[in-house]
Amino acid sequence: MNDSQLIDALGGVNAVARLLGIAPASVSGWKAIPTDRKIRLAVIAEDEGICTRKDVFPETYQNIWIELRPNFSSIN
Repeated sequence: MNDSQLIDALGGVNAVARLLGIAPASVSGWKAIPTDRKIRLAVIAEDEGICTRKDVFPETYQNIWIELRPNFSSIN
């Protein structure tokens, strides 16, 4: 999922701005979503059932969320 698709799926510029607590002009001014904000949006999108974190970060999800690594096993 590319950045514009993610913003659209979350309800558009105004909705994303509200989710992040920033001005809509900041969101509309992005050429690319800053990584820290994109991580937050990926979690929100997954919680809302829009897409998975893997969909948003297909190449690097395992470096961001170690629990999603194929061979990860939690110690509990």
